[in-house]
Amino acid sequence: MLEDIYLEYMVKKKKTAGQTALTALVCVLGVVLSFALLVFTFMISVSMQQAGTAIGQIASFIGLLLIAAVWYGVYLLITMQNIEYEYILTNSELDIDKVMSKKGRKHIISIDFKNIVVCAPVEDNEHNNDYRNIKADKVYNVVGDASRGSIYFVDVMGDNGTRTRILFQPTSKMITSAKKFNPRNIFAED
Repeated sequence: MLEDIYLEYMVKKKKTAGQTALTALVCVLGVVLSFALLVFTFMISVSMQQAGTAIGQIASFIGLLLIAAVWYGVYLLITMQNIEYEYILTNSELDIDKVMSKKGRKHIISIDFKNIVVCAPVEDNEHNNDYRNIKADKVYNVVGDASRGSIYFVDVMGDNGTRTRILFQPTSKMITSAKKFNPRNIFAED
């Protein structure tokens, strides 16, 4: 009888050049919008004070609140790009979640290694004929940093005959543990 297995592993998603450019663009837009709001608020405040009304002070306060809201939005947009993938192996079941900014969590997929077609390293020429020659109907890419290597693919057939593929970066201990449940279809890196 197999003992219970519980393994967790987090991989941080490497930011792409597009995400870095988006961060810079969001910051520039934040500066431009803040400056525009500041000028607009100043103009309204001065014109209202010249007219002798107290609305100018209220307009200044609202303008500052809007500038604070802009920078809060900038902060949220930038931190939402901090993504990690959490792999949780419980016996033969693998759950993959997407964690955004260490706050929000979204469940991506669950698979049972007992029912997979194949699990092998992407670079393993001996076992990845499925990866190179058979197209999947749906692909989940939950790889953190491809430059680190050790990327595996898992193909699962659905009840309706669709093939789902998961690309991920498990630890060697996860693969070894999962292999106990399906040694014929799981291949580890040498």
